[in-house]
Amino acid sequence: MLAVTYQGPQQMAVAEHAQPVLAAGDVLITILAAGVCGTDVRVYKGEHRAAQPGRIPGHEIVGRIEQAAGPLPGGLSVGDAVFVAPNLGCGACRWCGRGQENLCPATQALGLTLDGAFAQQMVVPARAVARGNLIKLAPDADPVALVLAEPLACVVRGQGKLGVTAGDVVLVAGGGPVGLLHVALAKATGAGAIVCSEPSATRRQAALRAGATHVIDPTTEDLPGLVRCVSDGRGADLVVTAAPVHALQAQALELAATWGKVLYFGGLPKSRPTVELDTNLLHYKELTIAGTTASTVEDCRRAAALIDAGLVDVGWMVSHRFGLAQFDQAIAAAQNPGALKVVVIPERN
Repeated sequence: MLAVTYQGPQQMAVAEHAQPVLAAGDVLITILAAGVCGTDVRVYKGEHRAAQPGRIPGHEIVGRIEQAAGPLPGGLSVGDAVFVAPNLGCGACRWCGRGQENLCPATQALGLTLDGAFAQQMVVPARAVARGNLIKLAPDADPVALVLAEPLACVVRGQGKLGVTAGDVVLVAGGGPVGLLHVALAKATGAGAIVCSEPSATRRQAALRAGATHVIDPTTEDLPGLVRCVSDGRGADLVVTAAPVHALQAQALELAATWGKVLYFGGLPKSRPTVELDTNLLHYKELTIAGTTASTVEDCRRAAALIDAGLVDVGWMVSHRFGLAQFDQAIAAAQNPGALKVVVIPERN
């Protein structure tokens, strides 16, 4: 089969690989579509802690069940289209016991610590099958659009930790795919005004389509002034940092309202993971600050349900489609500020 492997910083090889071998309980899926995200870019650059030579990346996974080396969970059959929740906890620790397998000290992830979806086929391990990571899709579901269920699951987890109250002023700093999903989810949950800060004109227009009420280029315009204007001077009730930009993470506390909330969502590169914060703002404004990482199986199920119900429209966010043989073009497009969602479709020429 054809697959992409990480070989070292800025080296991804597309080559023939042996067909995957199934152990007891494993499931083989044929990949229908796989999303390329910021995490994949960090792997490509060698900036992600899980980047290991020889690994097949790709953790935004939609496929078709091809073969099962054992009974499938109820409701699933060979031939079904599935979205695959990528995170696998140990199943025995306190975090897994709480359904927070993304925080398991021994957590593994398809496409990061285990081979993933930038291939014609991949194995879903028995442990993931047993814990419900295979999420059945409707027969008429668009597999390309459904790759966005994985990043949406991360967004669901992030906003769920802090919450959006009806009428809130929400600032989303960053208009890439996850920023657009934050905008769309905030709209779906009743935000009163949504500001998206984004340098790319293409992405600002996309943010308006996703549901933003105001967009701004923070490199040339007055972001604090716009936030004050939209919020009657109080600041944003929720600030989401949806881009790996040091300056905006430092500025987030200034832009938040008194009693406001800040979600640090976009991770920073391991080469420079720190920022300097004015903690007096945290103290005197009584801010609530949170971070979230990845998602759980339950988050993935909620995200898929939101898309299936039409509450979050995602199909239009796919801007680029490539075959496996064009992976170099796909990873380049994912780094283009004018791109939205980049998807690899193995069957595409």
